[in-house]
Amino acid sequence: MSNFNLPVAQSFDCIPDPILYLENGLVQYRNPAAARLGWLPLVGEPLPEPLEAETDAALSLTAEGRPWTALSWACGAGRLLRLSPVEEPTVLPNHRIPFLLRQLRGPLAGMMSAEELLRTAMTPDQRREQEKALNRYSKSQLRTLRMLRLLELAALPEGEAPVDFMPQVMDLTGLCRWCLHEVEGLVRMAGCEISLKIPRRTVYAKCDDQLFLYLVCQLVSNALRATGRGGQILLRLELRRQWAYLSVEDDGPGLTREKLSLLFDPAKGGDTLKDAGEGLSLGISVCRKIAGYHGGSMMVSSLPERGVRATFSLPLHQPGSAIECETPRQIDTTNGFGIALRELSDVLPEECFRPEEME
Repeated sequence: MSNFNLPVAQSFDCIPDPILYLENGLVQYRNPAAARLGWLPLVGEPLPEPLEAETDAALSLTAEGRPWTALSWACGAGRLLRLSPVEEPTVLPNHRIPFLLRQLRGPLAGMMSAEELLRTAMTPDQRREQEKALNRYSKSQLRTLRMLRLLELAALPEGEAPVDFMPQVMDLTGLCRWCLHEVEGLVRMAGCEISLKIPRRTVYAKCDDQLFLYLVCQLVSNALRATGRGGQILLRLELRRQWAYLSVEDDGPGLTREKLSLLFDPAKGGDTLKDAGEGLSLGISVCRKIAGYHGGSMMVSSLPERGVRATFSLPLHQPGSAIECETPRQIDTTNGFGIALRELSDVLPEECFRPEEME
C-alpha cells in the first residue's frame, strides 16, 4: 500500500480503537479493531458520507445505535482516521431530570415578573441609579434559563428527541437568513461581526426551526468566546450531493489535536471549546445530539491558518412533498424571551439586558 509500510501498519494492529488509513478517498488499511466493525468500509472501498472529514478535524457520528468520535489527521500522502466510542456520563441520563428542570421554569418566571414590577415601581432616577444591578439580574435569569435548556437536552437518552421537536420541510437558505437576523445585532453588541454565505438557489431540508437556531446560537457563542472583541464570524451554507453543510467559522486561535479528540465526549473532558471550569461543558455534545435528530452529524476542524470551523450536516429534502415553511410552537422554552438572547447570554455585555434592548 503506497506510503503506508508494513511496520507502521503493524504498530496500529495493536491499538484497541478502530484505525483506517486513506488515500484518494479509498481505504488502504484498517486495523483488526476496525475490521470487527461491520459498518466500516473494506480495503479499497470509499468512505461513507459522514466520514468524509477534513484533516485535523473531529467528527461525531452514530453507528449501530452508538455514538462515536472520529479524529482525522494527515499521514504521509493520505490521512488516518481513529474512531472512539463516546462514553455517556452516568449522572445525566435520568428520566426525572427533564421533568424537574421544567418545574424550575415556574419559579424563574415568577422572579422575572417580580423584577418587572420592581422596575415599574421605581422612579426614573432610581432606575438609573440601580441600572447596572438590574441588568446583571436580568442577565443572570437568562443564563439560568440557558442552563436549564442545556441540561434538559443533555439528560435525554441517546437518540430520544425532546417533546418539542417538530421538524418540517423548510427553505434552508431562508432559514439561514432568519438565523443571521436573530443573532446579528447581538453579535455586534459583543464587539464582533458576523456574515453569511449561502447558495444562490433555494434548497429544502426537513428540520426543526427552533432547534436549528438553538444549534447555530451554540456555535456562534463558542465563536464569540474564541475570537473576543473585534473578531470575525462566518455563517456558511454549502451543498454537496444530497447533503447540506451549515458551518460557523471564527478567526480565533484554533484547537490542538488533543482537544479535538475529546470534543464530543463529556465523560472524558467534554466541550473543549470552553476554558476549563467555564460553563457546563455540554454544549458541543448537545449540538451532536441535535444534528442526530435531523439525520446528520457534527464536525469540528482547525482551519489551516487560524480559527475553528464547526459544521452541522443534514440531508436535503427530496422534491415531491408539500413545502411547509412555518413550524407552530406548542412549548415555550424561553419564558417569553428570544432563543438567541437566551443562548448568547453568557457572552453578551450587561448593557444588552436593559428592558428596551430585550424587547
